[in-house]
This record gives sequence, structure tokens and C-alpha cells, in this order.
Amino acid sequence: MPLATNSLERALVILQLVGSTAGGLTNLEISRELRIARSTCSYILSRLEREGYLVRDKATLKYRVGLKTLILGRGALREVGFRVVSEPTLYRLATETGLAANLAVLEGDRVLVLDRIEGFAFVKAAIEESHKTVSAESPSSLQEVRGRQAPTKEYREPTYELPVWTTALGRVLLAYLASDSLHEFLRHHSSGRNHLKADAAQDLLSELVKVREQGYCMMHFEPHSESCSLAAPIFDASDRVRAAVSVSCRRHLSIWNDEHALSETVKEAAWEISSKLHYPKGNNSSQKSRSSEAGANQRLLTLEPPRSRAS
Repeated sequence: MPLATNSLERALVILQLVGSTAGGLTNLEISRELRIARSTCSYILSRLEREGYLVRDKATLKYRVGLKTLILGRGALREVGFRVVSEPTLYRLATETGLAANLAVLEGDRVLVLDRIEGFAFVKAAIEESHKTVSAESPSSLQEVRGRQAPTKEYREPTYELPVWTTALGRVLLAYLASDSLHEFLRHHSSGRNHLKADAAQDLLSELVKVREQGYCMMHFEPHSESCSLAAPIFDASDRVRAAVSVSCRRHLSIWNDEHALSETVKEAAWEISSKLHYPKGNNSSQKSRSSEAGANQRLLTLEPPRSRAS
């Protein structure tokens, strides 16, 4: 956390800290974490509580995010235009695959999930915690989950944050960063408690080259959820990757056995959203330009990763 120097900065940092901590924090915990005097911290917390930005649990004395903060967050989401145009596609994707369909953007060094629609297979797996493996010899793993039930909307978790390089969504978003931005990201994460080691950074760069070449990222195991995930990029009118769409669920489902069919389905969903953002899907020159850029990105991404700050 950055060291705040005035009341406004301290209030904002407190909101950020409390919002990112499950279960909330006490006055003492916040003052220690942010190195703020307890009296000063208490004053700011009382003002934030009075205005509805924070609430305090009388039993634990811990502060957590209040309703007014959530209202502000919902207002921000309404202004994310592509979230609205993406919703029908997310419903279709969740219905066709039975999996959870996710929409996310890159926010700093985290993946911010803006929307999530959960299909019937995902909900069933979550409820029953099923470990039954469907035979891989079925004629079409993708067809067997289509058209059975409509997806639910009750379990959507907008603004959920995920680590970048450990998720398919994050790797897609990293893969399409400009080379200087990507290397800056790696420099930033070359030190600290959860830093990337040099060999891991080079492996990540190689993986990102592959992501750009095939147009999607498939991860058979995401550490944060122990699930499979497949993601594809969403382009805007300026040919820039604006967001990413993915499907995810537990690994035991047979749909993951047919990577080609599933990747085509997810890429088609990404194209559908991109076209709503006026991306020139049928523009062959744009496609050729992307192909020529792939060679340049191959050279750039395979450069020696930046050294850690400590070296």
C-alpha cells in the first residue's frame, strides 16, 4: 500500500484496503498496515462510516465496505459500455457450453471480472461437487451439454479480481499488450514476495507468443479455483484488445476433452462482442496486419526478460 500523506489520500487508501480484505479490518489493523496514527485512522473511519462508505460490525469491531461504495461501483459498471453489449453473448455462451462465461479487463496488475453468467453444468458441479468423469468416447463432448437448461444469473460476481499470469483471462490480456508495457509489467513483478523468477518469466513470454498465434489461451488448471478455463481476446474499433471472454468450470467435465471445438466456440463469442464494438471482423487487411505483427511480437516477446530490481 502506498504511504498516504493527507486526509483524502488516507481515506481512499483505507477504502482500497478494506475493500480488498475479506471479513474486514479493525481500526488497529488498518492503522498498523497503513502506518497511520490510531487517532487519525479512527477519525477517518468514523467519517466514512457516517457517510455510508464503510460499516462496522459491532461484535468484531471490523470495518467492511458499505452500501454507498457498492452503489458507486455499480455506477462505474454501467459506464462500461461493452459490458452491456456483451451480456447476450455471455448468456448464449453459457447456454451452449453449460460452463461459466466470464468477461474481464486488465486493471493494473489484476484481472477484473466485470460480468459472469453461470451455465447449468457449472451450477450442477458447484452444488453437487461432482467428480464423475463422462466417457471421452462420446461423439461430441460439446454437443452433449447444449440446449438443456438456461443459465442462472444469481451467482454473478462483477468486480471480482484475479491474479494475472495464473489465469487464462490474464494471459490473453497480457499477450496483446504492447511489448514495452509487457516488459514493464515483468519488471514490476521481478521482485517482491510473489515475484516471477527469470525462468518463469521466460516461460510466460513463450506462452504469450503461443496465445497470440492460436488466438486463445487454454489452462487445464487455474490455481485460484482448481478449474479449467479457455479465454479469447475482444478487440475494439482501433484494433486494440479491450477485454477478454472465457469459459470456466471444474476439470472433470468431458467438454474440456474437445479443445478445438470449445476454442472455436469461445473465439466466435469474442468475435461477436468485438463486432459490436465495430471491430472489422471481415477486414482481410486487418487480419494480414495481425499476422505480420505476430512475427515482430515473436521477436520482442522472446527477448531476455528484465532482471529483478535487486540485481
